[in-house]
Amino acid sequence: MLTITGYYGAAEVGALYYFTQHHRYNSRANHTLVIGPYDDEAVQRSAAPVLRGMQLDPAATIDLRELQYQWFDHILNGAARPELLRGRVNFEVMGANEWRHVSSPETMSRGALRFYLDPKLAGDGHLLAARKGANTAFTRQTVNLTDRGDAAWTPPANLVGRDLQTHNGVTFMTEPLAHPLDLSGSFSGRLDFKINKQDVDLNITLYDLLPSGDYVQLFDPPFEFRASYARDRAHRHLLAAGERQQLLFHSERLTSRRLEAGSRLVLVLGVNKRPDQEINYGTGGDVSAESIADGKVPVRIQWYGDSYVDIPAHR
Repeated sequence: MLTITGYYGAAEVGALYYFTQHHRYNSRANHTLVIGPYDDEAVQRSAAPVLRGMQLDPAATIDLRELQYQWFDHILNGAARPELLRGRVNFEVMGANEWRHVSSPETMSRGALRFYLDPKLAGDGHLLAARKGANTAFTRQTVNLTDRGDAAWTPPANLVGRDLQTHNGVTFMTEPLAHPLDLSGSFSGRLDFKINKQDVDLNITLYDLLPSGDYVQLFDPPFEFRASYARDRAHRHLLAAGERQQLLFHSERLTSRRLEAGSRLVLVLGVNKRPDQEINYGTGGDVSAESIADGKVPVRIQWYGDSYVDIPAHR
């Protein structure tokens, strides 16, 4: 089997799920993954030099259909295996203009760097700190789910821009990097927080803030999850309203990019309030049965400074 998907494809999560599950239940599965800076349309057709305002590396602008024909020729006719498919996982490192080939998504990076959600101010947001600060300090976030003043809001189409539209999110950014940093794989972390609701829908997005001031989105759509299902996808565990608690998460999205010296890694942690998606008002009941009347009290969250994110990266 051959799976081709992209960092900017809505279908990426499903493609990765079937790829990982296949290998989970059959360690000898002949299943190869190709992933790069593509959206769903590029995967179905071919990679153009520019994707939603972002200039792709020359290495990434390959004919994906031709690659499929070469793979079929290899499988059905015994032709040589395409060079690009020499690993079980084959991914393009944005900004480095190179493909890498590894045995699994877990081996896309050599380790992880931990950054803490420090409430200290940094740039236009808070600090994504390499060291943990006081665990009593926190960042406040308030979202009024009944306010429909943003009903016409849509996420920006371009992947590169000067204006970071957080939309009901809080921003954390590192200090400028002293050395280049290769970020490859999926991120995970732990949220330490207090909330006045029994549930909430969260989303996390990562950006590369270039020295020029441009924000480059590292994947799209954002990583989204319902807090009550973060621990167990099959069984719901409601939050303890008004109590400090911890929540582990693991992103279902892959990405890869070289962050140059002087860049900043930016994380936006948001509460879902999109008009085109189901809104979780946090009562703890069936979300599909909730209504705007259940959102009279705004969502109030305290994100404590020992919350962290583990970035799959190495210098």
